[in-house]
Amino acid sequence: MSHHIWRSGNHHGHVVSVSSRSSPKLSRSRPRRRGRSADRGIPRFLLQTHSEIRRKFLELEYLQNDRLTESLMNQEEDSKWRLDDSPEVTSRNRYSNIAAWEHNRIKLDVPPEHCNYINASPITLHSRKDGSVKQYICTQGPREGQFNHIWRMIWQETEEVAVIVMLTKTSELGRDKCFQYFPETVEDGAWVINGDEEFRDGFQATIECVEKTKDKRSSCTMRKMVLKVGDKERTVWHLLFKGWPDFGVPEGEDRNALLGTIKLANEKNSGPHNPLIVHCSAGVGRSGTFVTLDHFIHEIDSGTIGVDEREDLVFEKVNMLREQRMYMVQSQVQFEFLYQVLKEKFQRRGKSASPPGTTMDELVETDEELDGGELDGGVLLHS
Repeated sequence: MSHHIWRSGNHHGHVVSVSSRSSPKLSRSRPRRRGRSADRGIPRFLLQTHSEIRRKFLELEYLQNDRLTESLMNQEEDSKWRLDDSPEVTSRNRYSNIAAWEHNRIKLDVPPEHCNYINASPITLHSRKDGSVKQYICTQGPREGQFNHIWRMIWQETEEVAVIVMLTKTSELGRDKCFQYFPETVEDGAWVINGDEEFRDGFQATIECVEKTKDKRSSCTMRKMVLKVGDKERTVWHLLFKGWPDFGVPEGEDRNALLGTIKLANEKNSGPHNPLIVHCSAGVGRSGTFVTLDHFIHEIDSGTIGVDEREDLVFEKVNMLREQRMYMVQSQVQFEFLYQVLKEKFQRRGKSASPPGTTMDELVETDEELDGGELDGGVLLHS
């Protein structure tokens, strides 16, 4: 297999092929340094032009297509990009073109004669500072009939607390985006989760909303729920962020609120070892962008990213995410959004004269004090 590399010096946009054993040259390219004083203190990979960033996204798409081509040509058990195309598995995918890689998917703990597939992928990211690990699960918005699947997974994969970040409405522009899998209000009482009807393994649970509030900092609808299985129970924090429209990006106060949502999710979680569950509709676009921002904000907070950084860390991280779950950061506008938000972080840090160890609290406060600005370019976001 060969990877297609878009060489930045090729103004005609010709594509060349190199061996798959070669690292993508684009990921090692050194963006030109801008001379503007406003750009001082900003890593050079965040100072790329829109056309340079678009070429990076095109390279990610080529790499993605190579994986998909291999998955079609090689369905052996040891193939890294193998996809299960059996009818029972494909019927559980919300979208026909978005599935979980066989080598990296959550497997439901069900009897062996039953299908254990759920369109959910464990995501692991490492900090460059100390190698510490943070865990996520990115999943599609559940479909009708998958009510017990999502709650079975949450019980199975989390610890004493579970945090769910929902980045889509249940319906957008008249289209179904996610089944209503959680009780809306306290008055709804306890919903029964009867997995025994499908899997015949005795799994039964209840989920109940015990508190519903509006978090001002994040604009999230925050629900505190209790998940009970037998005589055991677990607190579930459900954070619904509605400020990310299907045909747009978070703008103005919604962009500040997104940073607040990231902070709130981490406050409610018990630690980086306990997977943060993130979903939109397909579980790759908005979800992948959220996870990438969360990762880099932590790296910025810890002072890991220096002004003299030579690698394009955004390109490298998104490519790494797509190796764990296809199409993470699905659209070009989402990819450009990452560079812009991270660049703004450094700009605001410079204006506020914040030291390298500035906390997320201080970053959000700075966001509230300064104008968010408008996003240049397109609007279409796919899930």
